[in-house]
Amino acid sequence: MAKDVLFDVVRTLIAFSMVLSSTSAQAQNCRQYPPGPFRLQCAEAIHPQLEAKRERCKEEAMSMGLSRSALDSGMKDYVHACMQRR
Repeated sequence: MAKDVLFDVVRTLIAFSMVLSSTSAQAQNCRQYPPGPFRLQCAEAIHPQLEAKRERCKEEAMSMGLSRSALDSGMKDYVHACMQRR
C-alpha cells in the first residue's frame, strides 16, 4: 500500500516536472546562455531567418576579400557587425 502511494507521488512529480520544463523551454530567453553555438542554435530555433542573415553577412564579407583565419578576425568582426544591423 505504501509502495503504491510512493509510486503515485513519484509519477506525479515526474509529470509535473515535465510540464514545467516543456513550458520553460518554449518561453526561454536565449540571452541567458553564454555566447556560443548553443545560444545561436537557441536563437535560430525561435527566429529561423537568423541563419539566412548570417549566411548573407558571410557572403558579403567574402566578397569584400575577408577570409576566415585564426590570425585575422576581420571576417568574424564583420559578420558580428553585420548581424547587428537591421
